[in-house]
Amino acid sequence: MTKKLFILGIIMGLWAIPITAQERPSKDLSQDRTLGIGLQAPCAFSFRYWLTEGFGLELNGFVISIGNFTSGCVAGKVLLRLADTDVFDFYTIFEANIHIGEYWGGPSVGDIALKAGMELSVLPSLAINLEFGEALLFGPGGVSATPAVSLGLHYYFVRTPQPQPAE
Repeated sequence: MTKKLFILGIIMGLWAIPITAQERPSKDLSQDRTLGIGLQAPCAFSFRYWLTEGFGLELNGFVISIGNFTSGCVAGKVLLRLADTDVFDFYTIFEANIHIGEYWGGPSVGDIALKAGMELSVLPSLAINLEFGEALLFGPGGVSATPAVSLGLHYYFVRTPQPQPAE
């Protein structure tokens, strides 16, 4: 009899765990973000702005000049969020880059890329992102395909939601 009560207690306990977990409210850490300022490799400085919860724009750039050597890039991105979970967001990116000087060790004009990205929200105002895809590189020798990977860290300013009237 004791063994049956023990097994019944375990079954009821296992049944009750999912019920208690469902009652805990979830918090989407990427909700209400606006402007994000940060670092985005390979074009060092980044400004990311989410116009809506699912559509954003990003501008990246840097220039370095030492003596006769100048290198840098300016990049623009269009971001379309595909999935939004509490901690991870998944999105697609269309990116266009203009290369300045001897960018990445050789002369080139620029590139366009189509990438997939994921953003890990550490806090409501802090996120780390990884993007990967394929780029078409335009240079003096013509067009070539190359992998496109970037890693970033953004500090976001978060909108304060308007309080809803009590009913």
